[in-house]
Amino acid sequence: MNFSTISVIGLGYIGLPTAAAFASRQKRVVGVDINQHAVETINRGEIHIVEPDLASVVKT
Repeated sequence: MNFSTISVIGLGYIGLPTAAAFASRQKRVVGVDINQHAVETINRGEIHIVEPDLASVVKT
């Protein structure tokens, strides 16, 4: 099965690294979260959680 777009619901400690992993493999990822601060932070290319090496993946 090959998907052109992947949706991730919840961008916390599980969802954000998962979304970043798919995006780093050239997949289009749509992330959804009810936390507006999290969404705004991610849209700026920053992260709102502590996870080693994740910031460099989200920036790109």
